[in-house]
Amino acid sequence: MWVLDLKMDPNALYIALFIRDDPPKPNDYHWALYHHRIDSGTEYHITNEGNGWMAGHGPESGTGILKAFLLVGLILFATMKSTTSAQETLERVFRSYDGNLNDNEYRTCRTWLLDVLRDLQEEMGMLNGVDIESLEKEAMDWGNQYGFEASQNIVDPQSATLTNIEVLAYLTANPPRRPPNPPPNSRNWVPSPDLRDHNTVVKEIHNYVTRLSPHLLKYPKYTHLSPAQIQAQSQSTTTTAIPPSQINAPTPLDHALRELVTRLQPYGLTKGEVLMIVNLGVGLHAPATEGEEGEEMGEGGEEDENAEHHGNGGEETNGMMEVDGAEDGQGGDGEIPEEDYGALALLDTVIEEREERLSNEDVTNVLAIIRETLGSRKGEGMDEEG
Repeated sequence: MWVLDLKMDPNALYIALFIRDDPPKPNDYHWALYHHRIDSGTEYHITNEGNGWMAGHGPESGTGILKAFLLVGLILFATMKSTTSAQETLERVFRSYDGNLNDNEYRTCRTWLLDVLRDLQEEMGMLNGVDIESLEKEAMDWGNQYGFEASQNIVDPQSATLTNIEVLAYLTANPPRRPPNPPPNSRNWVPSPDLRDHNTVVKEIHNYVTRLSPHLLKYPKYTHLSPAQIQAQSQSTTTTAIPPSQINAPTPLDHALRELVTRLQPYGLTKGEVLMIVNLGVGLHAPATEGEEGEEMGEGGEEDENAEHHGNGGEETNGMMEVDGAEDGQGGDGEIPEEDYGALALLDTVIEEREERLSNEDVTNVLAIIRETLGSRKGEGMDEEG
């Protein structure tokens, strides 16, 4: 009698059960009521986010509630008349406790639902004499039977997650079409399809990368299209065809990410941690590039001349050469180079219990892997011209 009903009946009343934890705990659900009509519906429930119980009633479509997060399913328990008076009575009964939800210290979403059903039975006789306690037990048993299946529908944070650069790669290779120009003398014209909101989202993502994550633009090439092709496509009302040989061909970025994940596997990092490393570009802000080194050499010309006078094995009277040599040797004992302190601090925020899981030598190796893959600039990094 109480079954999951995917073909929803008009004027039907359902109990909706939602799991609270993953994995779900037996007999621990969020309870709600759903009244389905031909063209719409209403969800009735109460919630408590720490400041007391509040009514959370609101419009909801049949499609919407079936896709609701953490939903176990809907249990059909009654069908009501479609008359206006019946609809008004149901609405009044379902909202009758809204003003005093916190008067009862034992109030929960479940006890509220059961109280509402008792009142509905008294006023409208809709449950056909069904015992409320029996209905509660049967619904609870049904939830315990299907709750685990509901938890499997939750998107696991350890899978099916894209990095920012992968999102950027897709949006760059598939830019939105420019909407057509409105016809002359038109008012309140809406393009079809209406891609204005979509275009805004795409634009904001590109702005985010350019302003807050510019290091992503220095990653290996992430699309087969050239910047000129991307820009031409974004300004066109049609889609630029990509050669069939390139549609599924991996990009240099694909190879780099695959190599990165493979080489980091021995260090036991979770996918979430690797994802954050890629998003933040940990370790890719090199402390001393070739240009900086050349500048330092230029500024220290006098020191360079002195170094030539000392020769390869020269010793200075104040012992400075010996001190430098001692400092150079400190890195051999697993010490992290001073220029990597910033990357280490960032890794400590990304990798949980980093000091217990990774030694200093491991950190050095991880940073080297990141730089050799994402920092290799294989295939030339893309400019944000598109």
